[in-house]
Amino acid sequence: MSALRRSPCTAPHTAPLRRARRLWIPLVGCLSIGACGGDAPVAVEAGGATFTADEVLGLPEDRQRLLGELAVFAQAVADSALADLGRPWVEARLTDLGWQRLQAQRALDSAGVGDDVLLARYRTAPQLELTVRHLLVFSERYETDATRDAARAKAEAALARILDGEPFPQVAAEVSEEPGAESREGLLTPGREGAWVPEFWRAATDLEPGEVSPVVETQYGFHVLRLEARDTVDFAEARSGVALEVAELMGLRAGDVPRPAVPDDLPEPPAVDRLFDPAAPDSDPLAAGDGWSVTLGDLRDAVATLPYAEWSRLRRDAGALAPAWLGAVEAAVAEQAAAAAGIETDEADRATIEREFADRGEQWALQLRLATGGSAESIRAAALAALANSGQNASIARDALRAEWGGLLHRLRPIRVGETPPGPGA
Repeated sequence: MSALRRSPCTAPHTAPLRRARRLWIPLVGCLSIGACGGDAPVAVEAGGATFTADEVLGLPEDRQRLLGELAVFAQAVADSALADLGRPWVEARLTDLGWQRLQAQRALDSAGVGDDVLLARYRTAPQLELTVRHLLVFSERYETDATRDAARAKAEAALARILDGEPFPQVAAEVSEEPGAESREGLLTPGREGAWVPEFWRAATDLEPGEVSPVVETQYGFHVLRLEARDTVDFAEARSGVALEVAELMGLRAGDVPRPAVPDDLPEPPAVDRLFDPAAPDSDPLAAGDGWSVTLGDLRDAVATLPYAEWSRLRRDAGALAPAWLGAVEAAVAEQAAAAAGIETDEADRATIEREFADRGEQWALQLRLATGGSAESIRAAALAALANSGQNASIARDALRAEWGGLLHRLRPIRVGETPPGPGA
């Protein structure tokens, strides 16, 4: 099960990036990577993108593979499909969370702590669900003072219009640079603590319904908020989270949570070649027990969440598959045990985790100058530009993207370099 990681205020279950200030770099020649060879053989395939041998001339194989990974990431950003990219990671986080909550419930049962105690605790700090309408002027903190000042001035001007009586929805639709703001008139899906970045949440909780905030700065830029509604989450819906909180107050720590017990007669993991074989379907069964099962797709998902250094070892060391195999079985056992005990994760849990993932991806996309939309050729050009970008932020983003999400990129789309087969699950 993976170690786990989400837009400040885009609606849950989506991860769109900015519609404004698209930073596609046009394809001129081949962006200094090499001359475009019309009939040159294909050297790199990444999903639907291909790069010729002339374009990658002089690049070592690992660098060519990185180009493929950047192309898959650029495609996910362009298609607003970060949620698809992050699916294995999000599901692993949800499984971990369910298992932790099950252990918390067992600790409470052992201590004789009932719902009366949990309810009393919850009433001291009930969970809020806020409905917010907002507008956003994008401006990252690394930008120049002049750019930041202009963005803030634009937000301040929008606020002045609202305070002078113009309808907030109308101003948000006109001014906000957040994707989808025009059609939604700035209205967000209701959120709970953790669903938005901290500065945004604090500003929203400071408002009474109908009140408008001053300009609020977050890592994404400058916002103006109006609180539409403030609701309290029912205890029954919040109970599992309260149980975990109380168990932690009693001394339960994440490091103390036991791992799920797997059968002694667990079969050996499949051959690594089968994991890499695109003809082997995800639905192939690998192991099953009392109420749980593991398919080849489950194992591929577990492998995809490994750090890239561990993921890449699979090609050289068949024994490196054993930890991921055990993790996939443990996840299946944990899901079954939590479900049998009535322990569930909900849509709010999923939205929080998805946001955590999307937040990370959006930061890398900005540093690599990737944006939503664009043609297949512009996406290809953007991947080449991202590889060639010598800036410090771009270099850091490339390294982090590969180290943390390399396996996920190979899981989402097949990446082939020369004669090397694509990675697991492609």
